[in-house]
Amino acid sequence: MSFKNGAPQSAGKRLFAAFSFVCGVFFSSCGLDEVISVAEPTKTNNDPNYSGVDFLKWYCSFVTEERGNSDTKGFSGTDIYYKIYNSSSALESQRSSILSVNTTSNGTASATKMIETYSYQPLGLSSGSPDSPFIPDDGKNRSVVFRAKTYSGNENYAGDNMEQFRACVIIDGQVLSSGDGVPLVPFRNGSTKSFDFFDDNDDESDSDVKPAEGDSDFYYSSSSSADDTYYVQFFAVGVAFDEATLSNTYSLVLDLGSVPIIKGS
Repeated sequence: MSFKNGAPQSAGKRLFAAFSFVCGVFFSSCGLDEVISVAEPTKTNNDPNYSGVDFLKWYCSFVTEERGNSDTKGFSGTDIYYKIYNSSSALESQRSSILSVNTTSNGTASATKMIETYSYQPLGLSSGSPDSPFIPDDGKNRSVVFRAKTYSGNENYAGDNMEQFRACVIIDGQVLSSGDGVPLVPFRNGSTKSFDFFDDNDDESDSDVKPAEGDSDFYYSSSSSADDTYYVQFFAVGVAFDEATLSNTYSLVLDLGSVPIIKGS
């Protein structure tokens, strides 16, 4: 019989103490008490809608959340995901489904549904592969602006409000560009296809092609909403690499809006 402070210790108490010790060692060694929680981007400065008629608003603008993730284990930055549709009702349905679980209590359910269920793809760049994630962590919140397609007739516009006319990516006021100073523009996943589906800029590039049934980033509907019109939905999400599972974990998603790609526009 064992004694504690001079009094006998019951078998039940001894068993409970042993069980608690084993559980403590198990959870500590397995790291099950460490849950990575990633803070999401929280601010949109311009969130377009595919049904809008003002082409000047057909760009996305938001602010990353990097300071809020300074203590987040494995935080690597912010990614941008997109999906192309030829049916606006399909876009609305899938967007609503993603946002319906976009709550703290559901954790990463919205990002999982976006990526795994609806096959949203990470945004690419026109030259080479983008960083992974698209906006690597720099320890400070940054403004991000991008337009997927140049408005026809404004190919040579280079003014202060470039994003209102030309395809571009601007981070903290700096236009992303290649080594020779040519502005980089958003491309579809894989960096081989542009968002200028109808070659409205008339550059006869092999990258200017319509989405085709079977493309991983395209939801095809046999009953499209309109001839020669596509719709692109965008989301931003914070990303951290979980060493315990060797996979990414995500924040809630930020709805960046949707833009139409219309032939001749």
